[in-house]
Amino acid sequence: MADCGASLLLYRGTVLGRPDCDSVAIKSGRIAALGRSAELRKLTSPETRLVDLNGATVAPGFIDCHLHFLEAASVAAGLDLSGETSLARMLDLLRDYASGAPPGEWVKAFGCDEAQTVEGRGPSRDELDRAVPRNPLRLRHQTLHASWLNSRGIEALGLATGAAALPAGARALRDLNGNLSGLVVGMEEWLSRRIPRVSLDDLEARARTFSSALARAGVTSFTDAGAGNGMEELRLFAGLARVGAIRQRIGMMIGAEHLEEAIRAGLSTREEMVALRGVKFMPAPIVRARSGKQADEPTRELWISWAERAQRMGLPCAFHATEVEELETALGVIEGVQSRVGATTLSGPDKAATLRFRIEHASLIPPNYLERLLACGAWVVSNPGFLYFRGRKYAAEPGLLPYLFPLRSLVDAGVPVAAGTDAPVTPTPPLAAICAAATRRDIRGEELCTRQALSVEEALSLFTTRAAQLSGSGGGELAQGKAADLVVLDANPLDVQPEKLRHLRVRMTIVGGEVIYEQPR
Repeated sequence: MADCGASLLLYRGTVLGRPDCDSVAIKSGRIAALGRSAELRKLTSPETRLVDLNGATVAPGFIDCHLHFLEAASVAAGLDLSGETSLARMLDLLRDYASGAPPGEWVKAFGCDEAQTVEGRGPSRDELDRAVPRNPLRLRHQTLHASWLNSRGIEALGLATGAAALPAGARALRDLNGNLSGLVVGMEEWLSRRIPRVSLDDLEARARTFSSALARAGVTSFTDAGAGNGMEELRLFAGLARVGAIRQRIGMMIGAEHLEEAIRAGLSTREEMVALRGVKFMPAPIVRARSGKQADEPTRELWISWAERAQRMGLPCAFHATEVEELETALGVIEGVQSRVGATTLSGPDKAATLRFRIEHASLIPPNYLERLLACGAWVVSNPGFLYFRGRKYAAEPGLLPYLFPLRSLVDAGVPVAAGTDAPVTPTPPLAAICAAATRRDIRGEELCTRQALSVEEALSLFTTRAAQLSGSGGGELAQGKAADLVVLDANPLDVQPEKLRHLRVRMTIVGGEVIYEQPR
């Protein structure tokens, strides 16, 4: 074997799916060879870094196909209440946190969900005023689709007088007396653009912190699925990557309303440091929230027009769909585009054709939708971690459980499936989501329709091989010539009990042959 001058050799371990190998050699950011340590030692030089795995397992790095990086980075720098189920405890934590903030400065917190609290409700405006009396407050809902504001926040945003022009589909809810309750829905981007932003230095520091958290979780690549992303966010991500604040491979969606801006800028599917992985369609402005009906015909036609233009740019179209009505809307738009342009005329009759459409979340999929999903070639980007972290909410509606993240049905029907954590909606580690996909158990140990469970190998593929096929981010499998995006785990995930998957420890994370995380010894 010729000397390849490997830069890194991982030896004396387990190579996932390769019982004939115990070592991996890496050169120029790619897997140069897999084999036995005695053989691969011949590929080293004095400059090669040698890592004795001592029985640990090398696996493909985890690819998170759907998260919200900037929101998660912000959460990591502020008050995170997502682990709390007591509203009273949340208010106490808010009070303590806000007591250290300068008067008048915005207090930002995250993680309340009325469906998860033992009180069965969210905070009232009066409760928030008592907890945070000196500062405007924004407490973001766990789902990222709503926020609670205290009175100072309401006044600062001009909501008290009704002078503020709200975006389409937004609602500022009122109490029984007709007063603003503090809960606002469908205006998250509007709020984010009106609340003072942090400095670029602070933003860079937050990005470094969250990127490090991703690295500790074994994540080597991600797609930011923010529907509000546009050219500004593209430049921001590229800048953060350029200075090394983000160490993972970066993918980003742009919001459908930014598509024309992207076209004018001559945007390609792969810009410097950032890969464009889709155009995001959010249903809030087009699905009648009160009636639950799908989009009216003029809006459906607008979406079809946008989706067709995105396809001609080579950009997949990603549709947010947590309800059946939203799934119906998404499929109607996809079928409308395909009826106009045909199934293979946009990108040619190649594998890229299956990457054109994505259904994000697809939380509820009745059996009668499986055939339509398969026929239109849409990928489902599921969030099995929701089963573990939000099981309390789902268990309250047992009749829906067979259709809730129905991974077994999707895989058996031949529908292509990958997954994401949706961080910060659920925590960062993909292993928790992989465990949930294989066990269908929530944080309390309750079963949530186990007949929809996947094998451990299938569950792993949602964040490795299948995720790589969807995102085109490289990595995803252990083979010569593939990108050296790897994770080293303390045990073989195929050998442990499924319920113990989330307890596996990440010892090392490697992106393009570069070690971006190493467990302290």
